[in-house]
Amino acid sequence: MTYKAATDLLELVNSSIEGKMLFIGNISEDTFSIIKSIDNGTGIPIRENQEIGLRESYCQQIFFGNREPLIINDSKSHPFTSKLAVTNDLNIQSYIGVPIFYKDGEMFGTLCALDSKPSYFTKKDIDILVKYSNLFSYVIELEKQLKTDPLTGLYNRSYLADNFEFIADRGAVMLLDLDGFKEVNDTYGHEVGDLVLKEVGNRLKQTIDPNALAIRMGGDEFVLLLPNQTDENLLKKLGIQLTQALSDWTTFEYSIEVSSSVGIVQYPQEGTELSTLLKKADHAMYEAKRNGKNTFCFYVSTHLSQ
Repeated sequence: MTYKAATDLLELVNSSIEGKMLFIGNISEDTFSIIKSIDNGTGIPIRENQEIGLRESYCQQIFFGNREPLIINDSKSHPFTSKLAVTNDLNIQSYIGVPIFYKDGEMFGTLCALDSKPSYFTKKDIDILVKYSNLFSYVIELEKQLKTDPLTGLYNRSYLADNFEFIADRGAVMLLDLDGFKEVNDTYGHEVGDLVLKEVGNRLKQTIDPNALAIRMGGDEFVLLLPNQTDENLLKKLGIQLTQALSDWTTFEYSIEVSSSVGIVQYPQEGTELSTLLKKADHAMYEAKRNGKNTFCFYVSTHLSQ
């Protein structure tokens, strides 16, 4: 998901459909996540990086329905949305949404407008949103080709550099390096090494939540970006989950011994520039290696902690 493109797109939509809550949402399994939003005085408490169950959202009607644009001008009298908790909880009175697709037909998510009072959305509004969703589809397809690592399918270093400042102003960065990966290449060759990297990518995606991003920086080095995650206990729990997930290779088709060393840095307290945070995370990661590998360390100002 390109955060910068989402920001620019919503600003364009905002110039065409005024006075509404606008947002772009991403659909992942059973979750609906808000990527970017703009509110124009509606007071609807939707925030960026917020996620709810897909079946609790208005957009489920598009995803589970015919995947076509949808208008609801009075949510509280509509036979479906009147029964959803979010209608009253968020004071949503009207809705318009259009799907966003990848080139292969997979649904990325939706582009939507909400209001806290009944509205009069029309086919003209649908036509406007469809044009913008088509534009966004083109952008995410290019991003998919240019900003993802072809081996693992994760985002690449370029994507992280281009989007970091747009994602969140607080959170955590985890930098991890594989222990024992060189021995895999030396013993079995680079083809098996590539299989290991693919499996690492799969395990990272299975371990993190939908709002987190997994990035392959190059070689056997990966970054996890955790927007708005500031709970140190949860970060420790994730550090444990990661090291466990990346150290058990008993079911892998080759006999290997691989683990991971993880460095964790939180922002903005340890910096706001990506280069600064990566340097500090790298320092913490090498401390984890010095502590015996297959573990994690936090970078905390002048000292490191586990």
